[in-house]
Amino acid sequence: MSDCTPDGPEYKVFFLDDQGKIKKSKELKAIASDEEAISMARTLLDGRRLDLFEGCRFVRAFSGAGAEQSASGIGKAESGVSR
Repeated sequence: MSDCTPDGPEYKVFFLDDQGKIKKSKELKAIASDEEAISMARTLLDGRRLDLFEGCRFVRAFSGAGAEQSASGIGKAESGVSR
């Protein structure tokens, strides 16, 4: 089975360094929707950049400053700073 076609939503957060390289990842268990996964990812923000994926589908990027960018490229910049 491909990572792009999971049986159900499988969300994962990737923690990135300043160069955009993955430093570690965390699976988000028992998450049923993008909104729920985004909310959970926000709780993990601690100044680091992170990307949220569902399977191989990009959902949203979070900058260390709290700015967000969705998969469509139209982000919601909470801090007024875009990624």
